Amino acid sequence: MVKRPGLAVYLAAQRLRGNARAQARLDRRVAEGFEDADRAPERLGRSEVPRPEGPLVWLHAGNEGEALGFPDLVERLLEEREDLNILVTTSGHDPAHPLEARLPRAVILQYAPYDYVTGAEAFLSHWKPDLCIWAENRFEPGLIDAAARTGVELILVDARVPERSGFRWFPGLRRTLLHHFSHILAGDEAVEAALLALSVAPERVETVGFLQEGTAPLPCSQAERDSLAEHLAARPVWLAARVSAEEVQVIVDVHRHVMRRAHRLLLILVPEQDTEGPALARALENDGWVVGLRSAEDEPEPEVEIFIADLPDEMGLWYRLSPLSFMGGTLTGGSGRNPYEPAALGSAVVFGANHGPWGESYARLRDVGAARAVTDQQSLARAVEHLLSPDKVAEMAAAAWEVTTNGAEATERAVELAIEALDRRGV
Repeated sequence: MVKRPGLAVYLAAQRLRGNARAQARLDRRVAEGFEDADRAPERLGRSEVPRPEGPLVWLHAGNEGEALGFPDLVERLLEEREDLNILVTTSGHDPAHPLEARLPRAVILQYAPYDYVTGAEAFLSHWKPDLCIWAENRFEPGLIDAAARTGVELILVDARVPERSGFRWFPGLRRTLLHHFSHILAGDEAVEAALLALSVAPERVETVGFLQEGTAPLPCSQAERDSLAEHLAARPVWLAARVSAEEVQVIVDVHRHVMRRAHRLLLILVPEQDTEGPALARALENDGWVVGLRSAEDEPEPEVEIFIADLPDEMGLWYRLSPLSFMGGTLTGGSGRNPYEPAALGSAVVFGANHGPWGESYARLRDVGAARAVTDQQSLARAVEHLLSPDKVAEMAAAAWEVTTNGAEATERAVELAIEALDRRGV
């Protein structure tokens, strides 16, 4: 394929800037705390981790939040081919490393090199991947082009329309880069249409949704669930999951406001730290609330207004019992949780503006109508009031089920394409 001038000009400019420019950028970002100093050489394409023997599949995402569909994909790939080595790279640095604990130990997790030609070449020379599965919305032209030139087959998953940011002075760059992908799995039909408009051949793109993001339902005791459901009977319930200390008063004030319309409404409040339960219960009781405390073996009796769920490893139970879940930390920037956890269990999701590493997941659920964004106490109160209507919350739960089901389909299709690509390569 003849390169359009945009990509050729871009690559020439990046090569001209060379290693000195990349090193200066790296030094600056390390000094500012935006990079991991111990792993800084990875940004220049160098790694202290040896390339393992055998076939290697390289998975790339923009940040660890965007890569949360990778654990299920890796698991399925290894089920199909246990001899595979898996390399996962991200462009963004997240000190919390939400992805690391979710990947099998044998997976190699590295930072992608900066998009300078020499760094990309050094990276590919070291790792020699047999296949690349790319999931970042923002393209890295130097890395993608270098991979294609070395014979690495590329598959684009979770595809959205690639951003033009930074590329407007390089005509045709996006179109050329898209031609480097042998197959593209689009997130929705609108994305597929936009990709076709960018001259992607119809036989190379299909709409399958987004990769499954750890949506295996969280476990719970069925007997415990049935017992609590009897206590709750037909009471309206909403859940505030892993609420930070700064959010507690907001949640309580919202509950007080909504109870004016729904007098039997129960708030299940899960504190950010389980050990905070007893002190929180005392404070709420002193404020006049009728409180139940899970760690004290209380039950959500009809007179209880706020039930504090402070035992560990029970989120699967509370998501099953509550049709509506507010995701704690999203109003104040707490640690946050995966919104697919409640969505997979039929609980509609409400969230604030602070997403932590889960921004892409919240956006996907919101876009399909499975989640609702709020900005403050007033908008949260309106959302809770609105979603107390059984038909409204049922619509959101159905949308959540559809997107999680599509996630499984996208993961399976990505695995099929990967295995076919490896077979063509003879590895």
